[in-house]
Amino acid sequence: METAKRIAAAREAVLSVVPFFEEHFSKVESLWKRDDTRVTEADLAISKRIHRFITEAFPQDDFCSEEELPPPGVPARELRARFAWVLDPIDGTNNFARGLPQCAVSLALLENGFPVYGALYDHAQKTLLEGGKTVPLSRGGVPAETASPEFDRHSIVSFHFPLKRAQLAELEPFTTVNAVRCQGSAALNLAYNAFGAIDGSVDYNTKVWDIAAAVALLEAAGREIAFRGAEAFPLREVSSEMPRLSWFAGTPSFMRRARGLGLI
Repeated sequence: METAKRIAAAREAVLSVVPFFEEHFSKVESLWKRDDTRVTEADLAISKRIHRFITEAFPQDDFCSEEELPPPGVPARELRARFAWVLDPIDGTNNFARGLPQCAVSLALLENGFPVYGALYDHAQKTLLEGGKTVPLSRGGVPAETASPEFDRHSIVSFHFPLKRAQLAELEPFTTVNAVRCQGSAALNLAYNAFGAIDGSVDYNTKVWDIAAAVALLEAAGREIAFRGAEAFPLREVSSEMPRLSWFAGTPSFMRRARGLGLI
């Protein structure tokens, strides 16, 4: 019951900011943060709106937004509650600011440090993508069928650029054989993976708020994510200086292929 209440609230919270998101798409000025990522007034406004919505409903829960992190030099904020919320108010801010459609509002519900539900408003499809540990995948409220075809030369992979030369070299078995897509949004790369449009995804440079909601979608789809180096979950603390995450995700056969190549 406690989880179900929060899932309903997450869905409502994300949908409540959609009109604002759409109204400001491609119409806001942006700045560059200290970590060289873009931020707009829309990011900040959506963060505040969802933060207020969630904390008024569940004041005992922890809440983390990319745009409300402890500044550099300040100790990390510990997450001690059973439930925690992880928000990326706009994943794909570069796209949002420039008028490219691949961008999303991404909200995850975590229980004991692990994602159990994710809600993403996908601007490109103008719909809500959701799912989790006990919640079947759905698109706009319509259940989505999940499948995990064998990974072969017809499969599609997604990467996030730029990539270093060494990274490009180790990914050559994919880039020279498979079609490659880049959404400009880690959340959507993984979400489309969960829904079957993409078979395998790789990223060397994300933060936990970029992917928390989509990780729940992957679990709902029966797909896997494996981290190289730092693990994202269980999430116990947040700060603006958290390590960047490197991971491979996709169908079981894609993951077997990556492991066979010694990549994970």
